[in-house]
Amino acid sequence: MLAKSSVGFLCRFTFKKANFSSFLRSKYCLDPIGQALPVQERMYEPGQLIINRLFGYRGIILNSWKATLFDRNVVNDEQPTAFDPSTTSQGKGRPIYAYTVLADTHDLELCNSSLKSGITFLPDDQVALNTIYIVSGMDYAFHDDIIPYICKEPTPFKNEYFREFMHFDPDRAPHFFPTDNLRRWLQSRWQSLEVKTVHRETTEGLRTTVVPFLMGRQKFRFSEVAFSRYWRYLIRLENLTDEAVQLRERFWKVFSVTGSLESVNGKGVVGVQPLLRPDNPVFQYHSHVQVPVPWAHMWGSFRLDKADGGTVDVKIPPFPLCDKEQWPTEDSKDPLSPPSTPTPPG
Repeated sequence: MLAKSSVGFLCRFTFKKANFSSFLRSKYCLDPIGQALPVQERMYEPGQLIINRLFGYRGIILNSWKATLFDRNVVNDEQPTAFDPSTTSQGKGRPIYAYTVLADTHDLELCNSSLKSGITFLPDDQVALNTIYIVSGMDYAFHDDIIPYICKEPTPFKNEYFREFMHFDPDRAPHFFPTDNLRRWLQSRWQSLEVKTVHRETTEGLRTTVVPFLMGRQKFRFSEVAFSRYWRYLIRLENLTDEAVQLRERFWKVFSVTGSLESVNGKGVVGVQPLLRPDNPVFQYHSHVQVPVPWAHMWGSFRLDKADGGTVDVKIPPFPLCDKEQWPTEDSKDPLSPPSTPTPPG
């Protein structure tokens, strides 16, 4: 049986067979929340209740995505090639399942130091330039993050969108299934929500994962044909070592189809400098970039301080920002080639 404390669901679990309990450092009371299910290899369906094993929140799957993972530390049958930002080719990848998740809002508050949740969108009003709004109480999870469970409560956790997005049927498996409102919402926001590619790289036991999303296009104020593309990218930084590290600086590079190379750097990320300890080793957030061309690449690095006083530069894997509807493919008869190939940061 799954359980949560009366002061909220904690992010660290121990389990034996199908029984779960959460660690607490003070007095606690455990409340049953449902029955654990076996972890499965196949994709989970929308309506499946879950616990995120990394962040500890309860949630429900709104939609499932079949994506492609490009891991720069995995050697393919072919000889690995150096990153070339002047090509749209990404080499071989492998399938990975990702999920859009509706989560318990109180659980998310307890994870605030390690998870910046929510999904951002562009407004439908094209006049509202440079405006982004956020839908809170949502997150993205990967297949390995998920612990599935069942619960016969019609509202198993608190989220303002739960009843709007999910029907309940105790005789159905899973007990919850999408409403017409959820289907319409997914259809209207498909481009902004869809997970197509996942990019990953590990540096000295510190792993960075990136997922890019094309949020949409907006016309320039004085042009009927030129667009600016808005991209959201999700970043997950994981400490796989036994040593605490703290993120201090970020370094980004953006290479566009015009041949321009822009560099951006700053302190921390999203206003914080997260500390990744062995007992709290993950930090996940999202940010945005505006690109005036249909194709670009981003990559970079994070600089982290070690406990012994040293530093480590953790690579952010290169990922494409390609608006395929407005950019010729490599099979096109007359593709446009960028004039130069910069060297990625070490």
